[in-house]
Amino acid sequence: MDQERNRRPGGVGKALLGALLVLVLAAELGAAGLLVWYLRLPKETEAITVPVTPLQPTEETAPEPAPTPDPEPDPAQQELLQARQALLERAYSLAQGYYYTEALALLDQADSLRNPQTEALRQEIAQKQAELVPYEGDQFYHIFFHSLIVDTDRAFDGDYDSAGYDLYMTTVSEFKAMLPKLQAAGFILYDITDLVEFRDGKAVRREILLPPGKKPLVISVDDVNYYKYMEGDGFAERLDVDETGRVVTVVDGQPTYDGDVMPILDQYVAEHPEFSWQGAKGVVAITGYEGAFGYRITDLEDYDAETQAWMLQKTQDVAEALRGSGWQIACHSYTHNQYWSDRTITDQQEQYDIGRWKRDIAPYVGETNIFISPFGVSFADDDPRLLYLKEQGFTIYCPVEANMTTRWENGMLFQGRLNLDGLVMKDYPERVKRFFFDPADLLDPARPG
Repeated sequence: MDQERNRRPGGVGKALLGALLVLVLAAELGAAGLLVWYLRLPKETEAITVPVTPLQPTEETAPEPAPTPDPEPDPAQQELLQARQALLERAYSLAQGYYYTEALALLDQADSLRNPQTEALRQEIAQKQAELVPYEGDQFYHIFFHSLIVDTDRAFDGDYDSAGYDLYMTTVSEFKAMLPKLQAAGFILYDITDLVEFRDGKAVRREILLPPGKKPLVISVDDVNYYKYMEGDGFAERLDVDETGRVVTVVDGQPTYDGDVMPILDQYVAEHPEFSWQGAKGVVAITGYEGAFGYRITDLEDYDAETQAWMLQKTQDVAEALRGSGWQIACHSYTHNQYWSDRTITDQQEQYDIGRWKRDIAPYVGETNIFISPFGVSFADDDPRLLYLKEQGFTIYCPVEANMTTRWENGMLFQGRLNLDGLVMKDYPERVKRFFFDPADLLDPARPG
C-alpha cells in the first residue's frame, strides 16, 4: 500500500506534465499555422484601402477620347477649290497691271467657279476701272540712259574713257535708286506707241486713261550694242535669254539680272506691277555698225560659220524676248556718225545709213517705226532729212530736249527726252528736280569728284 501511495503521486505528476506538454505543443503548432497562413497572404492586401466614395476621374486619369478620323476629301470639291483659287489669283494679277477688261472677262467666263469671293473681287476690279480718268496734261515725260555701269572701279579707273563714262553713263546703283522715287512721284511706265494714233496720214494724240494723279513715263536706252571700246570697263558684255525666257545680261561671262536697265526694270515691274501700264517697259535703241545686243552680226566675215549662225540666232532670240516682255526696239541709226551731230549729213549719207540698218539689223530685231536720233539731233519739220525718215516708216521721232516736249504734227509724234546721266545729275540737277527728284540723293559716291 505504502509503496502504491508512494508511486501514484509520481505517476500522476508525470501524466499531468505530459498533458501540459501536449497542450503547449498544440498551442505552438497553432501559432505556427497562423503565422504560415499570414505569410501566405498576398502582399498587396497590406496596402488595400477602401475609399469612402467612388474615385472620380481627373484630367490626369481621364482617358483620352479616341480621335475622330477625318472624312475622306472629295476630289471633285478639292479640284473646284483649287481652280477657284487659281482664278482669283490670275484675275488679281491682271488687275494689278491695269488689265481690268481682261480680268473682268476672266471672272465672267468662269460660271462654275462663282461664289461670294469671286463676286467681291469682280466688284473691286470694276470699281478700279470706273475710277480711271483721262490724262489731260500737256507735259509728258521721257527719260533715257545708256548702258549702265556695273563695276565702278573699272569704269572710273582714270583711263582715257573714264571721263566720258562719268558724263554720259549712269551706274546700276543710281538706276535702282531712281525707280522707287519715280513710282512714289506718281509715274507709270507707258508704251510710247500708245501715245499716238495715225489716221489718214495724221498723227493724233490718243486718249490715255490712268488712275487719278498718275502721269505717263517713257524710258529709253541708247546704244544697246555693248561696243568693243567698253570691253573690260565694267559693263555687261551682251544680252541673252535664260531658260524661262527672261532677258539677262552677261557680265564677266556669267548671266545676271542686274547688269543693265532691261533686266533691272523687268524685275522691278514684276515686284511692282502697278508701276507699269499693262506691262509696258521702255524702248531699246540700237545702232548697227557693231551688230546688236553685243553680237557682231554685221562683221560675220570675222567668224566661222557656226559662230555666225549662233550670233544671228541669239540676236533674234533677244529681240523676241524683249518685245514679248513689254519693250519696243528703235533704230538709233546704223553708223552713229558725227555727221548726225553737226547736221552735215547729206541725203546720200542718210540713205546709206538707214538702208544699212533696214538691211542688216531689222531682219533680226524686227521692223520699227521709232527713231531715236543719234546725239539727240533735231531737224526742222520741213527738213528733207526728217521727211526721208518719215518716208521710211519712222513716224515717232525722239531727240534730246530738257523739257521733254511732246507734239503730234506733220503725221509724226515728236517726243523730247531728258538724259539722267552724270552730266545732267551733277551739272544740271535743276532739270531733274523740276520733274522728278533731287539727284543728289542718289549720286553714286564712286563717281570721280
